[in-house]
Order: sequence, then C-alpha cells, then structure tokens
Amino acid sequence: MTSTEPTPTSRRVRGTARRVLLPLAALALALSACGQGEPATEPDEQETAVQSSTPSSTPDDSAAPGPAPSGPPASAAPSDASTNALLTISVRQDDSSDPVQYVLECVDGAPGPASTHPDADVACAALARLGTAFFTARPNKDVVCTQQYGGPQTASITGELNGTPVLGSFALTDGCQIARWNSAKDLLGAPGAQ
Repeated sequence: MTSTEPTPTSRRVRGTARRVLLPLAALALALSACGQGEPATEPDEQETAVQSSTPSSTPDDSAAPGPAPSGPPASAAPSDASTNALLTISVRQDDSSDPVQYVLECVDGAPGPASTHPDADVACAALARLGTAFFTARPNKDVVCTQQYGGPQTASITGELNGTPVLGSFALTDGCQIARWNSAKDLLGAPGAQ
C-alpha cells in the first residue's frame, strides 16, 4: 500500500521552489510594468523605501546616504551564524542586455544548497554585515547627492533576509546610489564589472 502524503523532502523542495519563484514572479511583474521611453516620475512612498541607502539608527530617519561603515559597532554587530536568507539577485549591464540572475541562500551564515551566486561565502558575510536595515531604511530627502554618473548598470535584490521580506533596487545614477551599490558590491559585483 502506497502513501499519498508528500514526503518531508518533497515538501522542502516545494517550499524552496515557492520561495525562489515568488520573488522572480514579482520581479517579472515589476519589470513588465515599466514603460520604455516614458519620462521618469517621482517615486512614491513605497518606492522610496526600496531605494533607501545607509540605514538610520535615529527615529527620524535623518541619516545621510553614503558608503556603509567599514563595520557595524561591536554592540550591534550581527552574528554570521544567525544570517538566514533566500534572495534572488538580478544584475543588468544596460538596457539592451538580459539580466544575470543568481540565487543566494544563506543558512546560519553559510551558503545553502540553492545558492548559485559565484561567491556565496563572501555574499553571506556581506548580508550579515549589512543586515535587514540596509534594505528597509528610508532615505533622507534633505541629502543632496553628487551629480555623477556611474554607468548604465541596474540591479535588484528580492526575497527574505532573517524572516523579513526585502526588495532593493540599485543603480549608478548619482553619488548616493553609487555609494549604496558599493556597500552591496559583495552581493552585486563591482560597478562596471561584466
């Protein structure tokens, strides 16, 4: 007599597939909603949160964007062993190229079996250093960013980090965005890298 109940392994595979496919589907919907050739519009409240830069430790979110500190304060340093993530990372060299996508799975700070990221060990360590606040912080609207152009690359990170849904978009359109990309370069690659 055979059992019709799914095995623990098949449930785990379906759960992993669901966690990977849902962010990909959300990304596909977001990309299909983008109109080509249309003028840029001001980001709304939710988009502004996605475009955040350096996390703020003050209640009024007045931190200036810029490169992340070389390391968090000792009292706030997250432990590599506690970092759990399942993220989809998509990097596009320019508007005419197809995005390159990676899956980064970190289980207790170490790369998991679903990882396809080329340097998953370093990427998991970067997630521990950045923490969820990097992806959920609001930018300070009073900060003036240098008007410099770092190139046509764009990137997105979607998924879950330490139980928190994250959605981040990255570009090289001004000094603040370039600094933000540099803070996440262990996840995205260096700006301008092929």
